[in-house]
Amino acid sequence: MADMSDELEETTASPLEESFARATKYIEHSTDQFKQEQLLQFYGLYKQATVGPCNTPKPAIYSMAARAKWYAWDKVRQLDPADARQQYVRLLDELVPSWCERHGSPGAPEPAWVSVSRPKRLSECSLPDDGSARSLVDRIKADDLDGVRAMLGDSGEPAALVNGLDDEGMAAIHWAADRGNVEILTRLLAVDGIDINLRGADGQTALHYASSCGNVECLQLLLQHGADRTIRDEEGETCSDVAYNQAIKACLA
Repeated sequence: MADMSDELEETTASPLEESFARATKYIEHSTDQFKQEQLLQFYGLYKQATVGPCNTPKPAIYSMAARAKWYAWDKVRQLDPADARQQYVRLLDELVPSWCERHGSPGAPEPAWVSVSRPKRLSECSLPDDGSARSLVDRIKADDLDGVRAMLGDSGEPAALVNGLDDEGMAAIHWAADRGNVEILTRLLAVDGIDINLRGADGQTALHYASSCGNVECLQLLLQHGADRTIRDEEGETCSDVAYNQAIKACLA
């Protein structure tokens, strides 16, 4: 009996796994509620959660839909499966706060799984407990515009701060363009000495990230500030080569 009990424990889904399964079913039947870029985010997180890091060759340039999905998956390669599941559910919580109420099963122990997926307040949003230890990138990832403004205002060398690469080989300007946060990107571009054409570890600029993610407003803002659209990444591709769709290509023409 003890062995059987152990076996049952091992096969019981964790609260996060249950939450993730419910979220994937909801999205599967509600795709018309989301923008294309949001569906790509879900796709990338789903693949990372269920398969692991992107393990397929990048599709050819003319296969734009396949390339967009490839980039969405490859972008989250640093996440472990559990973090990918959690981000997947949190993203759905942010976009459709009432989704679990509509999709929950009658009689299901809701607090047991909802508690791990509800978006935290900004002060708790995957940032270090010590406010002083929060990096500029941490604040950008949390869409903390006030925190970014305060940090840049307090820094004696804001250019050095914004032009430094993090452990993932990306700088603040890359993260802002990747996330599509126009207000934060605007603040970063106001820093005297910021390198708008700064290349990350993969050779891509902020313009590459805005282009591949389909963030039109960020793309246009970077172009207005003179971003170089001819720079090629480590694979020899320009921002136009990695464009999310034809609309983005048109902006870069």
